[in-house]
Amino acid sequence: MLLNITGSNKKNRKLVERAAWWYAEKLMGKRLMNSLEININLRRNLITKEGCEGTANIENTTNTRPKEFIIELDVTFSIRDILITLAHEMVHVKQWAKGEMYDYMKPGFVRFEKTKFNTNEIDYWDFPWEIDAFGRQLGLFVRFIEYADMADDDEMQIGVK
Repeated sequence: MLLNITGSNKKNRKLVERAAWWYAEKLMGKRLMNSLEININLRRNLITKEGCEGTANIENTTNTRPKEFIIELDVTFSIRDILITLAHEMVHVKQWAKGEMYDYMKPGFVRFEKTKFNTNEIDYWDFPWEIDAFGRQLGLFVRFIEYADMADDDEMQIGVK
């Protein structure tokens, strides 16, 4: 996997890099993850500017199984929240890379697990790809901090900024 991380500070970039590698291996396996290129931008005030803590997008939209992605994460949140959001966005990368999700050229239409959805007719919280990502994010985070021997670190606890 080609991974490029920009923004924030060296400590956060290193931790995000370590987590991204771990999440990718758990979600996709080494063979698929080694074919991917992911650019991660650590930005301030993404929540204010775009109304979300993180985003994942395809860089090259011409492929039904894309290999190039860009993830943006809001660094005004705690490192704990950043790593949880990264886990969420990595689930979306997995969904696209494995062909589980496909964004049609026509705005508002998405195929997820062989079913076509019109996102204008469904509430965000009912999107099956979001249910999948929200359902996996905390478990991935917890397993990563256990793996990284950081589970007892104060900054990984709820409510610590």
